[in-house]
Amino acid sequence: MLWLDDYERRARLAPGLLALLPVSVALAVLGLSKAPVVVSVLTALSLAGGPVVLAELVRHQGRKVQEVLWASWGGSPTIQKLRLRQEGQNSLQRETWRKAVSSVTGTELASARSERANPIKADEAIEVAVGQVRNLTRDETKFPLVRAENRGYGFHRNLYGIRWTGRTTALLVVLGVITYMLWLANVEHQHALTLVNVLALTATVACLAIWCVLPSQVRMKSAAERYAYELLQAAVVLAAEKTAAAGADQQQA
Repeated sequence: MLWLDDYERRARLAPGLLALLPVSVALAVLGLSKAPVVVSVLTALSLAGGPVVLAELVRHQGRKVQEVLWASWGGSPTIQKLRLRQEGQNSLQRETWRKAVSSVTGTELASARSERANPIKADEAIEVAVGQVRNLTRDETKFPLVRAENRGYGFHRNLYGIRWTGRTTALLVVLGVITYMLWLANVEHQHALTLVNVLALTATVACLAIWCVLPSQVRMKSAAERYAYELLQAAVVLAAEKTAAAGADQQQA
């Protein structure tokens, strides 16, 4: 855990651990979590950087699904909010954001005419400017909402990216618990419907239900919209500070 920062733990590692949750629940309920072999394997994985590898794999899947969804949405929410040709935007708010982004980054955004003539180049200019704004707002103490919404978006994006891994893992564990119970009843001729076995089955089915409900394209898009809003609002704050600093310099001169 010490190898990962706060963003990586929340946005990358947490979805990966949720994917492994059914396995952990089944081992714990069935009393296998303290078995020497299980403890040794978990310890070895932890010492060998297992959390880092898991976080990186989750990140990779999240980035892949992000590219696909952004293409289907018509671009990232941040780019859409700054496009002049984008319908359904508050024109006054958009103009405020565009002026702020241009001011703090020194990047000139395309006019409406230029956007229509070359929309790809116009989007590239917005993308470059937004990237600079991200770098300018990395101070968590100054822009806590930007950081928080970025973590939230990363979590929902990565959760959606590994949804099938999580669902498959949970389903296999459920089937494994059922198979174990059938083996007890038919081969060992023991009571399969014990409290422990029923709890294991209930908990793993609950994990499967969570994976079928929680990862959502709607939640991912909503989180992306909130992050885009806070990022652009931060650009307005930076632009105001820049204007105030310029005015103070003029007075001193």
